[in-house]
Amino acid sequence: MRTWLEVDLGLIKKNIETVKQTLPEGCQIIAVVKANAYGHGDAKIAQALRRFGITHFAVACIDEAAQLRNAGLQGEIIVLGYTDPQDVVRATQMDITLACVGRSHFKELYAAAQEATKPLKIHLAINTGMNRIGFECRTPEQLERIYKSYNTVKNDIAQGEQVIDICGIFSHFSSSDDTSEGAEAYTEKQLERFNMVLDFLKSRGIEPGLRHISNSGAIGKYPQARFDAVRCGALLYGYNTAMDAKLPVEPVMEWKTKVTCVRTIERGDAVSYSRKFVASKPTVIATLGVGYADGLSRALSNKGCVLINGCKAPIVGNICMDQMMVDVTEIHQLASEHAIPFDVARGTEAVIIGRSGKLVQTADDIAEGCGSCMHEVLSTIGLRVERYYR
Repeated sequence: MRTWLEVDLGLIKKNIETVKQTLPEGCQIIAVVKANAYGHGDAKIAQALRRFGITHFAVACIDEAAQLRNAGLQGEIIVLGYTDPQDVVRATQMDITLACVGRSHFKELYAAAQEATKPLKIHLAINTGMNRIGFECRTPEQLERIYKSYNTVKNDIAQGEQVIDICGIFSHFSSSDDTSEGAEAYTEKQLERFNMVLDFLKSRGIEPGLRHISNSGAIGKYPQARFDAVRCGALLYGYNTAMDAKLPVEPVMEWKTKVTCVRTIERGDAVSYSRKFVASKPTVIATLGVGYADGLSRALSNKGCVLINGCKAPIVGNICMDQMMVDVTEIHQLASEHAIPFDVARGTEAVIIGRSGKLVQTADDIAEGCGSCMHEVLSTIGLRVERYYR
Protein backbone atom coordinates (compact mmCIF):
# COMPACT_ATOMS: atom_id res chain seq x y z
CA MET A 1 0.00 0.00 0.00
CA ARG A 2 1.78 3.11 -1.24
CA THR A 3 -0.68 5.85 -0.31
CA TRP A 4 -4.16 5.90 1.24
CA LEU A 5 -6.91 7.94 2.88
CA GLU A 6 -8.48 7.24 6.25
CA VAL A 7 -12.01 8.69 6.52
CA ASP A 8 -13.78 8.97 9.88
CA LEU A 9 -17.53 8.64 9.20
CA GLY A 10 -18.27 9.40 12.84
CA LEU A 11 -16.80 12.88 12.36
CA ILE A 12 -19.00 13.43 9.32
CA LYS A 13 -22.02 12.65 11.47
CA LYS A 14 -20.75 15.07 14.10
CA ASN A 15 -20.24 17.78 11.48
CA ILE A 16 -23.78 17.28 10.21
CA GLU A 17 -25.15 17.76 13.69
CA THR A 18 -23.06 20.91 14.09
CA VAL A 19 -24.53 22.36 10.90
CA LYS A 20 -28.07 21.32 11.83
CA GLN A 21 -27.81 23.23 15.10
CA THR A 22 -27.41 26.47 13.14
CA LEU A 23 -30.46 25.90 10.93
CA PRO A 24 -34.09 26.79 11.60
CA GLU A 25 -36.64 24.03 11.91
CA GLY A 26 -37.60 22.61 8.53
CA CYS A 27 -34.46 23.78 6.73
CA GLN A 28 -32.86 20.81 4.99
CA ILE A 29 -29.23 20.01 4.25
CA ILE A 30 -28.39 19.28 0.64
CA ALA A 31 -25.13 17.33 0.90
CA VAL A 32 -22.72 18.25 -1.86
CA VAL A 33 -20.98 15.06 -2.95
CA LYS A 34 -19.65 16.18 -6.33
CA ALA A 35 -16.04 15.54 -7.36
CA ASN A 36 -16.02 12.16 -5.64
CA ALA A 37 -17.36 13.79 -2.45
CA TYR A 38 -14.48 16.26 -2.46
CA GLY A 39 -12.07 13.35 -2.85
CA HIS A 40 -13.47 11.37 0.08
CA GLY A 41 -15.26 8.74 -2.04
CA ASP A 42 -18.75 9.59 -3.27
CA ALA A 43 -20.64 6.29 -2.87
CA LYS A 44 -19.37 5.49 0.62
CA ILE A 45 -19.85 9.06 1.83
CA ALA A 46 -23.33 9.43 0.33
CA GLN A 47 -24.49 6.10 1.78
CA ALA A 48 -23.20 7.14 5.21
CA LEU A 49 -24.94 10.51 4.93
CA ARG A 50 -28.16 8.73 4.01
CA ARG A 51 -27.87 6.65 7.19
CA PHE A 52 -27.35 9.88 9.11
CA GLY A 53 -30.66 11.28 7.85
CA ILE A 54 -29.65 13.25 4.75
CA THR A 55 -32.20 12.91 1.93
CA HIS A 56 -30.93 15.44 -0.64
CA PHE A 57 -27.62 15.26 -2.50
CA ALA A 58 -25.99 17.54 -5.06
CA VAL A 59 -23.51 16.65 -7.80
CA ALA A 60 -21.95 18.47 -10.73
CA CYS A 61 -23.04 16.33 -13.68
CA ILE A 62 -25.38 13.53 -14.62
CA ASP A 63 -22.59 10.94 -14.73
CA GLU A 64 -21.86 11.59 -11.06
CA ALA A 65 -25.57 11.25 -10.29
CA ALA A 66 -25.85 8.00 -12.25
CA GLN A 67 -22.83 6.59 -10.44
CA LEU A 68 -24.55 7.19 -7.10
CA ARG A 69 -27.80 5.64 -8.31
CA ASN A 70 -25.91 2.60 -9.58
CA ALA A 71 -24.33 2.30 -6.14
CA GLY A 72 -27.83 2.06 -4.68
CA LEU A 73 -28.23 5.54 -3.23
CA GLN A 74 -31.82 6.50 -2.39
CA GLY A 75 -33.01 10.09 -2.06
CA GLU A 76 -33.06 13.21 -4.20
CA ILE A 77 -30.00 13.74 -6.39
CA ILE A 78 -29.71 17.19 -7.95
CA VAL A 79 -27.32 18.00 -10.80
CA LEU A 80 -26.10 21.56 -10.23
CA GLY A 81 -24.50 22.13 -13.63
CA TYR A 82 -25.69 22.13 -17.25
CA THR A 83 -27.01 18.84 -18.64
CA ASP A 84 -27.31 18.14 -22.35
CA PRO A 85 -30.94 17.56 -23.37
CA GLN A 86 -29.94 14.21 -24.86
CA ASP A 87 -29.60 12.95 -21.27
CA VAL A 88 -33.16 13.87 -20.27
CA VAL A 89 -34.68 10.39 -20.68
CA ARG A 90 -31.77 8.92 -18.74
CA ALA A 91 -32.42 11.43 -15.95
CA THR A 92 -36.09 10.51 -15.72
CA GLN A 93 -35.33 6.79 -15.74
CA MET A 94 -32.89 7.18 -12.85
CA ASP A 95 -34.98 9.76 -10.95
CA ILE A 96 -32.31 12.45 -11.24
CA THR A 97 -33.19 16.15 -10.91
CA LEU A 98 -31.53 18.53 -13.36
CA ALA A 99 -30.64 22.20 -13.18
CA CYS A 100 -32.25 24.35 -15.87
CA VAL A 101 -29.78 27.10 -16.70
CA GLY A 102 -31.92 29.46 -18.79
CA ARG A 103 -35.08 29.92 -20.86
CA SER A 104 -33.58 28.37 -24.02
CA HIS A 105 -32.35 25.42 -21.96
CA PHE A 106 -35.86 25.04 -20.55
CA LYS A 107 -37.29 24.80 -24.06
CA GLU A 108 -34.67 22.17 -25.00
CA LEU A 109 -35.33 20.13 -21.86
CA TYR A 110 -39.08 20.42 -22.44
CA ALA A 111 -38.75 19.12 -25.99
CA ALA A 112 -36.53 16.24 -24.93
CA ALA A 113 -38.84 15.33 -22.03
CA GLN A 114 -41.62 14.58 -24.51
CA GLU A 115 -39.86 11.24 -25.07
CA ALA A 116 -39.81 10.34 -21.36
CA THR A 117 -42.43 8.21 -19.64
CA LYS A 118 -42.64 10.48 -16.60
CA PRO A 119 -42.08 14.20 -15.90
CA LEU A 120 -38.51 15.49 -15.79
CA LYS A 121 -37.69 17.05 -12.42
CA ILE A 122 -35.76 20.32 -12.58
CA HIS A 123 -34.57 23.17 -10.37
CA LEU A 124 -34.36 26.57 -12.04
CA ALA A 125 -30.93 28.17 -11.69
CA ILE A 126 -31.02 31.96 -11.24
CA ASN A 127 -28.03 34.14 -12.07
CA THR A 128 -27.90 36.64 -9.22
CA GLY A 129 -24.27 37.63 -9.74
CA MET A 130 -22.06 34.56 -10.04
CA ASN A 131 -22.40 34.95 -13.83
CA ARG A 132 -21.84 31.27 -14.49
CA ILE A 133 -25.24 29.69 -15.22
CA GLY A 134 -28.87 30.63 -14.70
CA PHE A 135 -31.83 32.74 -15.81
CA GLU A 136 -31.11 36.46 -15.79
CA CYS A 137 -33.31 38.32 -13.32
CA ARG A 138 -32.60 42.05 -13.40
CA THR A 139 -35.34 43.37 -15.67
CA PRO A 140 -39.13 42.86 -15.89
CA GLU A 141 -38.63 41.03 -19.18
CA GLN A 142 -36.13 38.62 -17.59
CA LEU A 143 -38.44 37.97 -14.63
CA GLU A 144 -41.22 37.26 -17.11
CA ARG A 145 -39.11 34.53 -18.75
CA ILE A 146 -38.72 32.81 -15.38
CA TYR A 147 -42.47 33.02 -14.84
CA LYS A 148 -43.17 31.62 -18.32
CA SER A 149 -41.30 28.43 -17.44
CA TYR A 150 -43.48 27.91 -14.38
CA ASN A 151 -46.59 28.87 -16.33
CA THR A 152 -45.82 26.30 -19.02
CA VAL A 153 -45.81 23.60 -16.36
CA LYS A 154 -48.95 25.04 -14.74
CA ASN A 155 -50.81 24.89 -18.05
CA ASP A 156 -49.64 21.33 -18.71
CA ILE A 157 -50.89 20.19 -15.32
CA ALA A 158 -54.25 21.80 -16.01
CA GLN A 159 -54.47 19.77 -19.23
CA GLY A 160 -53.29 16.56 -17.53
CA GLU A 161 -50.16 16.34 -19.66
CA GLN A 162 -47.27 17.30 -17.39
CA VAL A 163 -43.87 17.08 -19.10
CA ILE A 164 -41.67 18.86 -16.56
CA ASP A 165 -41.87 19.21 -12.78
CA ILE A 166 -40.18 22.38 -11.49
CA CYS A 167 -39.51 21.26 -7.94
CA GLY A 168 -36.93 23.86 -6.92
CA ILE A 169 -35.20 27.16 -7.57
CA PHE A 170 -31.66 28.13 -6.60
CA SER A 171 -28.77 30.49 -7.02
CA HIS A 172 -25.14 30.54 -5.92
CA PHE A 173 -23.19 33.09 -3.90
CA SER A 174 -19.84 34.10 -5.34
CA SER A 175 -18.39 35.76 -2.26
CA SER A 176 -20.22 34.55 0.84
CA ASP A 177 -16.97 33.32 2.41
CA ASP A 178 -14.98 36.38 1.36
CA THR A 179 -13.75 39.08 3.74
CA SER A 180 -12.42 41.45 1.09
CA GLU A 181 -13.84 44.93 0.63
CA GLY A 182 -17.21 44.88 -1.09
CA ALA A 183 -17.78 41.12 -0.68
CA GLU A 184 -20.54 41.45 1.89
CA ALA A 185 -22.35 44.10 -0.13
CA TYR A 186 -22.13 41.92 -3.25
CA THR A 187 -23.53 38.92 -1.38
CA GLU A 188 -26.40 41.01 -0.05
CA LYS A 189 -27.09 42.25 -3.59
CA GLN A 190 -27.26 38.64 -4.80
CA LEU A 191 -29.66 37.79 -1.99
CA GLU A 192 -31.78 40.83 -2.84
CA ARG A 193 -32.06 39.68 -6.46
CA PHE A 194 -33.00 36.14 -5.41
CA ASN A 195 -35.70 37.51 -3.12
CA MET A 196 -36.93 39.73 -5.93
CA VAL A 197 -37.42 36.64 -8.12
CA LEU A 198 -39.27 34.83 -5.33
CA ASP A 199 -41.49 37.85 -4.64
CA PHE A 200 -42.28 38.22 -8.34
CA LEU A 201 -43.29 34.56 -8.60
CA LYS A 202 -45.40 34.84 -5.46
CA SER A 203 -47.20 37.85 -6.93
CA ARG A 204 -48.10 35.67 -9.91
CA GLY A 205 -49.41 32.88 -7.68
CA ILE A 206 -46.44 30.59 -8.25
CA GLU A 207 -45.07 28.19 -5.63
CA PRO A 208 -41.39 27.93 -6.70
CA GLY A 209 -40.49 24.66 -4.98
CA LEU A 210 -37.41 24.04 -2.83
CA ARG A 211 -35.54 27.34 -2.44
CA HIS A 212 -31.79 27.27 -1.86
CA ILE A 213 -28.89 29.67 -2.29
CA SER A 214 -26.57 29.20 0.71
CA ASN A 215 -23.30 27.31 0.33
CA SER A 216 -20.97 26.37 3.20
CA GLY A 217 -19.57 29.89 3.36
CA ALA A 218 -23.02 31.41 3.86
CA ILE A 219 -24.50 28.92 6.33
CA GLY A 220 -23.06 30.49 9.48
CA LYS A 221 -22.71 34.00 8.11
CA TYR A 222 -26.02 34.81 6.42
CA PRO A 223 -28.92 33.29 8.39
CA GLN A 224 -31.38 35.28 6.27
CA ALA A 225 -30.32 33.23 3.25
CA ARG A 226 -31.15 29.75 4.50
CA PHE A 227 -34.64 29.43 2.95
CA ASP A 228 -35.83 25.80 2.58
CA ALA A 229 -32.41 24.19 2.27
CA VAL A 230 -28.68 24.89 2.37
CA ARG A 231 -26.05 23.26 0.19
CA CYS A 232 -23.33 21.92 2.43
CA GLY A 233 -20.02 20.66 1.08
CA ALA A 234 -16.86 21.90 2.77
CA LEU A 235 -18.45 21.99 6.23
CA LEU A 236 -19.46 18.33 5.99
CA TYR A 237 -15.86 17.38 5.35
CA GLY A 238 -14.63 19.53 8.22
CA TYR A 239 -13.52 22.76 6.59
CA ASN A 240 -14.71 26.30 7.19
CA THR A 241 -14.60 28.58 4.18
CA ALA A 242 -15.94 31.70 5.93
CA MET A 243 -13.13 32.45 8.34
CA ASP A 244 -15.16 35.19 10.02
CA ALA A 245 -18.08 32.84 10.80
CA LYS A 246 -16.49 29.55 11.75
CA LEU A 247 -18.45 26.52 12.87
CA PRO A 248 -16.78 23.91 15.14
CA VAL A 249 -16.36 21.23 12.47
CA GLU A 250 -13.42 18.82 12.17
CA PRO A 251 -11.63 17.43 9.09
CA VAL A 252 -12.79 13.86 8.56
CA MET A 253 -9.97 12.58 6.37
CA GLU A 254 -6.24 11.87 6.72
CA TRP A 255 -3.95 11.25 3.75
CA LYS A 256 -0.94 9.07 4.37
CA THR A 257 1.90 7.32 2.60
CA LYS A 258 5.02 5.33 3.51
CA VAL A 259 8.75 5.75 3.22
CA THR A 260 10.12 3.47 0.51
CA CYS A 261 13.81 4.33 0.64
CA VAL A 262 16.27 6.28 2.84
CA ARG A 263 19.73 7.46 1.78
CA THR A 264 22.33 10.02 2.78
CA ILE A 265 23.53 12.29 -0.02
CA GLU A 266 26.67 14.43 -0.01
CA ARG A 267 27.14 18.16 -0.38
CA GLY A 268 26.57 19.10 -4.02
CA ASP A 269 24.30 16.15 -4.78
CA ALA A 270 21.00 16.98 -6.48
CA VAL A 271 17.55 15.51 -5.83
CA SER A 272 14.82 14.74 -8.40
CA TYR A 273 14.17 16.11 -11.87
CA SER A 274 15.90 19.28 -13.09
CA ARG A 275 18.16 19.45 -9.99
CA LYS A 276 15.90 21.97 -8.25
CA PHE A 277 17.37 20.93 -4.89
CA VAL A 278 21.12 20.68 -4.33
CA ALA A 279 22.39 19.63 -0.91
CA SER A 280 24.53 22.21 0.91
CA LYS A 281 25.68 19.55 3.39
CA PRO A 282 25.28 15.80 3.96
CA THR A 283 21.52 15.27 3.97
CA VAL A 284 19.28 12.30 4.78
CA ILE A 285 16.66 11.90 2.05
CA ALA A 286 13.54 9.75 2.37
CA THR A 287 11.55 8.73 -0.71
CA LEU A 288 7.75 8.49 -0.35
CA GLY A 289 5.30 6.51 -2.46
CA VAL A 290 3.09 9.37 -3.60
CA GLY A 291 3.26 11.91 -6.41
CA TYR A 292 1.35 14.40 -8.48
CA ALA A 293 -0.54 11.65 -10.32
CA ASP A 294 -2.09 10.89 -6.95
CA GLY A 295 -3.23 14.51 -6.63
CA LEU A 296 -0.37 16.03 -4.64
CA SER A 297 0.32 19.31 -6.40
CA ARG A 298 3.71 19.66 -8.06
CA ALA A 299 3.57 23.30 -6.94
CA LEU A 300 4.60 22.04 -3.47
CA SER A 301 8.02 21.07 -4.80
CA ASN A 302 10.77 22.47 -2.57
CA LYS A 303 8.35 24.32 -0.29
CA GLY A 304 5.78 21.98 1.22
CA CYS A 305 6.26 19.38 3.94
CA VAL A 306 4.89 16.13 5.29
CA LEU A 307 4.70 14.99 8.91
CA ILE A 308 6.84 12.07 10.07
CA ASN A 309 7.13 10.88 13.66
CA GLY A 310 5.60 14.11 14.94
CA CYS A 311 8.08 16.27 13.02
CA LYS A 312 8.01 18.27 9.80
CA ALA A 313 9.92 16.82 6.87
CA PRO A 314 10.42 19.42 4.11
CA ILE A 315 9.74 18.38 0.52
CA VAL A 316 12.95 18.59 -1.51
CA GLY A 317 13.27 18.61 -5.27
CA ASN A 318 10.47 18.37 -7.78
CA ILE A 319 7.56 16.14 -6.85
CA CYS A 320 7.48 13.28 -9.37
CA MET A 321 4.47 11.62 -10.96
CA ASP A 322 4.47 8.70 -8.50
CA GLN A 323 7.08 9.54 -5.86
CA MET A 324 8.51 12.41 -3.91
CA MET A 325 11.46 13.08 -1.62
CA VAL A 326 11.69 14.74 1.78
CA ASP A 327 14.54 15.85 4.02
CA VAL A 328 14.59 13.82 7.26
CA THR A 329 18.04 14.93 8.45
CA GLU A 330 16.73 16.78 11.52
CA ILE A 331 14.45 13.88 12.45
CA HIS A 332 17.43 11.52 12.44
CA GLN A 333 19.43 13.99 14.50
CA LEU A 334 16.63 14.14 17.08
CA ALA A 335 16.62 10.36 17.29
CA SER A 336 20.36 10.29 17.78
CA GLU A 337 20.64 13.15 20.27
CA HIS A 338 17.73 12.13 22.47
CA ALA A 339 17.93 8.36 22.11
CA ILE A 340 14.29 8.18 21.00
CA PRO A 341 12.80 6.09 18.19
CA PHE A 342 12.39 8.94 15.72
CA ASP A 343 14.60 7.45 13.03
CA VAL A 344 13.05 7.05 9.60
CA ALA A 345 13.22 3.73 7.74
CA ARG A 346 11.45 1.89 4.96
CA GLY A 347 7.81 1.52 5.97
CA THR A 348 7.71 4.57 8.26
CA GLU A 349 4.38 6.39 7.96
CA ALA A 350 4.28 9.89 6.50
CA VAL A 351 1.24 12.15 6.86
CA ILE A 352 0.30 14.53 4.05
CA ILE A 353 -3.01 15.63 5.60
CA GLY A 354 -3.77 14.80 9.20
CA ARG A 355 -2.05 14.41 12.55
CA SER A 356 1.39 13.12 13.54
CA GLY A 357 2.22 13.48 17.22
CA LYS A 358 1.25 17.01 18.23
CA LEU A 359 1.43 18.38 14.69
CA VAL A 360 -1.53 18.73 12.35
CA GLN A 361 -1.51 19.58 8.66
CA THR A 362 -4.82 20.33 6.93
CA ALA A 363 -5.91 20.73 3.32
CA ASP A 364 -5.93 24.47 4.03
CA ASP A 365 -2.23 24.28 4.89
CA ILE A 366 -1.49 22.36 1.70
CA ALA A 367 -3.51 24.88 -0.31
CA GLU A 368 -1.60 27.81 1.16
CA GLY A 369 1.66 26.19 0.12
CA CYS A 370 0.65 25.77 -3.50
CA GLY A 371 -1.44 28.91 -3.97
CA SER A 372 -4.75 27.09 -4.24
CA CYS A 373 -7.80 26.30 -2.08
CA MET A 374 -8.78 23.33 0.06
CA HIS A 375 -11.52 22.42 -2.42
CA GLU A 376 -8.92 21.77 -5.14
CA VAL A 377 -6.53 19.97 -2.79
CA LEU A 378 -9.23 17.52 -1.69
CA SER A 379 -11.11 17.05 -4.95
CA THR A 380 -8.01 16.24 -6.99
CA ILE A 381 -6.85 13.36 -4.79
CA GLY A 382 -6.59 10.53 -7.31
CA LEU A 383 -8.64 7.38 -7.59
CA ARG A 384 -5.57 5.18 -7.14
CA VAL A 385 -5.25 6.49 -3.58
CA GLU A 386 -6.97 3.77 -1.58
CA ARG A 387 -9.75 4.88 0.76
CA TYR A 388 -10.55 3.28 4.12
CA TYR A 389 -13.57 4.12 6.28
CA ARG A 390 -14.16 3.78 9.99
